Amino acid sequence: MVSIREYVGHLPVEQRELLAAPARLLPPKMLYGPVYESTRRDIQKARTVPWWSSQKVAKRLGETLTAAWQAPYYSERPAYRGLERVARGEMTAHEALQALPILTRREVTDHHRDMLVVDESQVEISGTSGTSGEPVRFFLDRNRGAREWAYVVDTWSDSGYELGQWRAFFRGQTLSRGRSYILMPSVRELLVRLQAVQPESIRMFWDLIAKRKIHFLHGYASSLLYLAQLLDESDFDTSWRHEIRGLFPVSEQFTVAQEDILRRVFPNAVILVFYGLSEKTAFARMDREHNYHTYPLYGYVELLDPKGDPVGIGERGRVVTTSLDGRGMPLVRYDTGDSAEFIRREPNGSVVFKDILSRRGREGLVRADGKLFSLTSYGFDGNEFPLIRRFKLRQDVPGRAVLQVQPSPSASESDIAEFFREMALRGEHHVELELEVIDRFEPSASGKEVMLDQRIPNAPSTWA
Repeated sequence: MVSIREYVGHLPVEQRELLAAPARLLPPKMLYGPVYESTRRDIQKARTVPWWSSQKVAKRLGETLTAAWQAPYYSERPAYRGLERVARGEMTAHEALQALPILTRREVTDHHRDMLVVDESQVEISGTSGTSGEPVRFFLDRNRGAREWAYVVDTWSDSGYELGQWRAFFRGQTLSRGRSYILMPSVRELLVRLQAVQPESIRMFWDLIAKRKIHFLHGYASSLLYLAQLLDESDFDTSWRHEIRGLFPVSEQFTVAQEDILRRVFPNAVILVFYGLSEKTAFARMDREHNYHTYPLYGYVELLDPKGDPVGIGERGRVVTTSLDGRGMPLVRYDTGDSAEFIRREPNGSVVFKDILSRRGREGLVRADGKLFSLTSYGFDGNEFPLIRRFKLRQDVPGRAVLQVQPSPSASESDIAEFFREMALRGEHHVELELEVIDRFEPSASGKEVMLDQRIPNAPSTWA
């Protein structure tokens, strides 16, 4: 069942607000539907009744492995015969899982259609450009929104945030007619184009937030940090920052150094961070000690060494995940590309870890003023520019960067120009881009691919 909010959320921003007017009159819980409510109940029960959570995880894991056996990708490969034994009741899901191979991002991209266990009409193509600038494609269920939002709101609820309350959302999104923000009553968001947030415009945005009495700020960690720095340096009345009750940094590693600044500028705000993936296979909330606690019913998480064995307490392992949501494209032992230090596994199945080293690059682009601009703004859906094979940013001086593009052989000059225009808009007023079209990228000495070739000496790290 698709919630009203979910249907509205799939529409373009302007169309969304035109068609969503009647929905604004409904109570927030009706907007999100029964899936949202049942998911919130399951989250709470898993937190308070460990034995129930463990049984539920085992049941969902078995259902995932049984469903995966129906997909051509898994059923045609001898290494996945354990899935058949689970489906026949000859082996438990936990026993079978340990013997299964690790699924790479490249394999997901190359075989995503063969991993489907439902008709393609029930899913939609999604993806992420990652740090390599090489799009990764996969399918996600069309009706996933209410369930996802239940986990997000649960994380944010410690700040007092509830459904129906307004947030200011700072996002790297291009809005029509050159607008710098849009009010979206259907989802209670003040959507701010983060590229428009400048020393010259900060007063206008902050007055808008204060006038509407918005208590919650949401955006990339580096964007919220930049906002805090601008407010700290401003000479107008910024007293509303004392009324901010929740800060919700997303999509980037969050550091103690960033936290110190945000707590000073927004002294009464609770900072709530979660670890999530575009592939929707893991979700974890960060505590005050910067330890991450996974939600056990969301996805099954393992921390593994290079040989594929579980790491011990205090050891670093790669984060490997298995979906538990009954999706149309099950992912089994998916290597996220991230690593973390293992702390413990809780009785309810939650895995606790810290010090995530993410597949997202550790650096940001340096603005002309020396501040950082998030690379996350340059990510895009894997289906958005299908004729762009790969891209990379190279920066030699603050405020400027070269966008290197490797197009597919069938890409036209207009395709490349359209891609460049979009990427230039994403860094507008922050970093000026220059286009360089290349035939192919040479592999690095380490073999690792990254989005940013940062050549500025002693450039500050986004996450340090």
